[in-house]
This record gives sequence, C-alpha cells and structure tokens, in this order.
Amino acid sequence: MNSETEKSTVLSGRSIPIPASKMFTYPTRLASAWKPDIMEINLPEYLLERPSVEIMVRQGSTRSIKINSGNIYQKIYRKLTPPMPVDGSYILDSRYETDGNIAHMMTGVVPQLLAAKKVCDKITVVLRSNATSIAKNIYNLLGASVLCTDKDIDGKLILASQNHTYSYDGWYTTLFGELDVERWNHQTPERIFIARKGARSLINESEVEQFLQAYGFRKYYFEDIPIGEQWSVATNAKIIVGVHGAALSHLVLNRYQVKLIELFHPGYVVDMYRNIVGAVGGNWCAVSGQITQDLIAELDFKQQARKFAATPTRIDINSLQMALEYLQISATQSNHSVPN
Repeated sequence: MNSETEKSTVLSGRSIPIPASKMFTYPTRLASAWKPDIMEINLPEYLLERPSVEIMVRQGSTRSIKINSGNIYQKIYRKLTPPMPVDGSYILDSRYETDGNIAHMMTGVVPQLLAAKKVCDKITVVLRSNATSIAKNIYNLLGASVLCTDKDIDGKLILASQNHTYSYDGWYTTLFGELDVERWNHQTPERIFIARKGARSLINESEVEQFLQAYGFRKYYFEDIPIGEQWSVATNAKIIVGVHGAALSHLVLNRYQVKLIELFHPGYVVDMYRNIVGAVGGNWCAVSGQITQDLIAELDFKQQARKFAATPTRIDINSLQMALEYLQISATQSNHSVPN
C-alpha cells in the first residue's frame, strides 16, 4: 500500500510494572515426600514494555493487508473476486484475528477500534462471511457497523503499526475508561465467582461455590449471559475468583482496581490475565489444581505446552483460602452491589 496517511493518532509507548505475587498449589508430595502439602510459590515482579502504536487511515485495498484467516475456499474466493468498494465509512478489517475467541477481540481488535474512534467518526468493522454472532454483537454495542464478507475491500482503511493481541495492554484504562457505561447495569455484585462449563471446568465446582458463598461471592457462567451484562459484571467487580478463560478478558473494562484469584489446571498456567489485572491497577494471585500422573511427562518431557489447556481440574479449598488471605479478602455473608 503506497498511499499517504490521511489521519492518525499515536498511543505512546508505556512500561507496565507487574507486581510480585504468589501461586498456591493443590497439596502434593512434591512439597513433602511423607505428607502432601500446599506449595506457596513466589512469583517475582516484572516489567511489560509496550512500544508506541500508531493508528492510521490510508486509502487502499484490504488485499494489501495479506489476511491469513479463512479456509482455502475463502482465500481463493478473495483472490479471484474483485475488491468491494465501500464509501462513507472508515474500514477496520478484523479478519486477521479470530472472531470466535472473545479474549482476542477484547485485547486486540476492540482497543484498535476505540483508538480509531478518536479520529474517525464512522467505522465499519469487516468480518468473515460466517462470522460469529458474538463478534457482530460486540462491535454493534460499541457503535460500529459490521460488514460480513470474504471479499477484499477498497476504501479508507484503518491500520495499526502493531497488531499483536497484547499490543494495547498499556492503554486499557484510557481506552475502555472513555466508554459510555450509563446504560449498563450498575447493580451487579462486587464479589463474583466466574465458573466454566465443559472444557476447563472445575471437578469440584459445587464445593468451591459453597466455600465462596461465605465470602459473599455470586457465581456466573459468562457463556449464559448477554455481552452487555458480561461487561457490566466485569466493570463493577472488585473481587473475582475465576477459572482461567476468555471471560476474564472483560477485565480490561474494570474500574475498581480488581483483585483476581485465577484458578488453573496445573499443566496450563499462563500470565495473560496477570498482565491485564496489572494494567488496570489491580492485584492478582493464582491457585493451581491437582497434579495428575501424566502432567510432567507431557508438559516437560514431551513439551506439549497446550496439552492440558482445556482439561478440567480439582481445586483445594485450603489453597483457595490461602489465596483469599494473601489478597486480604475477609469472609462476609453480604454481597453489596456497586452504588449508583
């Protein structure tokens, strides 16, 4: 694409300090050969460096973006079909990113859309022809039009100098803090337990839920509630116990320096939401589940990093209690809502 930049905005580079924290494990004989015990793992602080991101508008075709998404038939169709001209709107082509994983949209595409809205008055987000309803709903809620097509587009394209999923960590508070949330539900609980169904669920979920009730937590399955309600819950929450998963990506919206206890399968511990919580000024710690006999063989010796990414796990209640105490969360029978 050789056309000149018509307009642009720059998100200046930032450093994000991620505080030291802890992870509490399921009792294991790795801690004591004679009696299983909880390991308290110290996690050091570190610094996230995020370079500047320039959001720019240039006249041209999405053919120059070299979109890699879509099946072979969609790619052939795009190659053989003339580009579709779109006038009267700025074009944000998000087909380079998955629209089936809300975490990728909330941390990658949506921040780019919000940054572009600083200089573009009318934006159309382009999705693949068979895009998910959740993707279309998200962009409509944010005031953008949606165009679902496998064709290339000719028009005023919104481009970013960085397209990595986590390029926008440093600007979540700024970008999402400017959203108009007056129409959202402000009466959601301060303490929530985000559970999961099916993949990556908790084997002893009912036990965990009953324990957390004494601390005033209310359970949610985010897959069962509308996007707008998910955003309301994530925005208002002050304390969350949540199973690792895409639902936690909504914390980019949080305005209360949230405390998050993230529940992991011991074979799939990652730092994505530790980074997000740090970026919004909150506090994070982890609880990992019961170690299984095949874990070390698959994870360390075979180096299958995602082997246990969707595997259910069992959480130890005493480990969870240690995490609550570490974040200075006291038991209470009440669960107050966020005031208007």
